[in-house]
Amino acid sequence: MNDPVAEYKRLLDTAHQAADTHRKHEQRRALELTEHIRDASKAITTASAREADVTREITGWWSNVTRNLTSLVWLDLTPPAPDPGADPRRLNAHLAEVEPATSAFRVALRRALWPRKLP
Repeated sequence: MNDPVAEYKRLLDTAHQAADTHRKHEQRRALELTEHIRDASKAITTASAREADVTREITGWWSNVTRNLTSLVWLDLTPPAPDPGADPRRLNAHLAEVEPATSAFRVALRRALWPRKLP
C-alpha cells in the first residue's frame, strides 16, 4: 500500500515544479512581449518621422508647383489630400513617379504658354 504522506509530498512537488515551469514561461513571454512592444514603438516613431518628412517634401513640392502656376486661373491649385488607404511600402515607388510626372507637366505647360516662360 502507498504511503499517503509520501504520495501527498510527490503531488505537491509536481505542483510546485509545474508552477515554477509556468512562472518561468510567463517571464520569458513577458520579456518577449516587452521587446516586441519596444520594437513596434521604434517602428512607429521611425514611420512617423518618415511621414513628416514626406509631408514636408510634398508640401514644398506643391508650393513650388503652385508658385509657378498662379497665373493660370483655370487650374485648380487645391493641394491633394493624403490617401489614408495608400500602401506605405509603395511610397518610394510613388515618389519616383511624381517627379517625372511633374517635369512632364511643367514641359507641357511651357509649351502651352510659349513664348512666355515659367521660372
